[in-house]
Amino acid sequence: MTCPQARAIAPRLSPPAPRPFIRQGARRARGQAAIEYLVLLLLVGISLGLGAGGPLGALWQSLLTHHARLTDAVSRP
Repeated sequence: MTCPQARAIAPRLSPPAPRPFIRQGARRARGQAAIEYLVLLLLVGISLGLGAGGPLGALWQSLLTHHARLTDAVSRP
């Protein structure tokens, strides 16, 4: 049984060897990069938010002030 048709018809005696998961490694690398970006953004956010007069704190306070003014203006007749 050396012809290709006989090989296709004959049952296999051993299961085929498993193929390496090439795509799985690529997914893992992309996930690792996303986690690294997330950690970087977290560190930048913490560094901007720390301190008495941090920029994020000032921004949040200004948003709260404008929201209070808006809700006060809307609630008036």
